[in-house]
Order: sequence, then C-alpha cells, then structure tokens
Amino acid sequence: MALTTAEAAALSTAQVAALSTDAIAALETADLSAIKTAAVAALSSGQVAALTTAQVNNLATASLAALSTAGIAALTTNQVVALTSAQLSSLASAQVAALSSNAI
Repeated sequence: MALTTAEAAALSTAQVAALSTDAIAALETADLSAIKTAAVAALSSGQVAALTTAQVNNLATASLAALSTAGIAALTTNQVVALTSAQLSSLASAQVAALSSNAI
C-alpha cells in the first residue's frame, strides 16, 4: 500500500474499518503498528483474518488486546503461532476462550 507511516497513523477508526481486506493485508508492518489502538479495535473479523503473520506478530500488545472476541476468533492457526508470549498474555480470558480450537 502506498501510505506512509505518518499517513497510516492519521487514519480514523472509520477509515480503517472501511479498508478492504486486500488493503489491510497490503499495509507494511510499520504502518499497521502506527494505526491507533482504537482503530485496530474496529477491524472486522474478515480484516483480522486477512492480516499477514508478520503483521500480527508486530501488533502492539495494546492493539491486539483491543480486538473484539470476534476478531480474536478470526485469527488463523498461522496467525496464532506468530503471536509473541507478551501478546498472548495481554489477552483477556474471554479473548482466549474465543480462540478457535483449530487455531491453537
């Protein structure tokens, strides 16, 4: 995607929610990391599933913890494997329970 990190950081929650799954997957990891936690929390299940493993691995713990239980449930096996121990420990009990048994 042709956004700079500063431009990605300036995206509003509504703008992030409106991005296509292809656009989400095309974001550089630094750009995704620059997006505000509240905007990451607005990602749909489809958008979460479209994230690359590198993108998931580079999400700030606060951003990952801000995802809805539906967003967490949308993580694929490869995405769950890419999570760090710090990211996993940031999840609430309901989010851990939402992980698909196929993904863990």
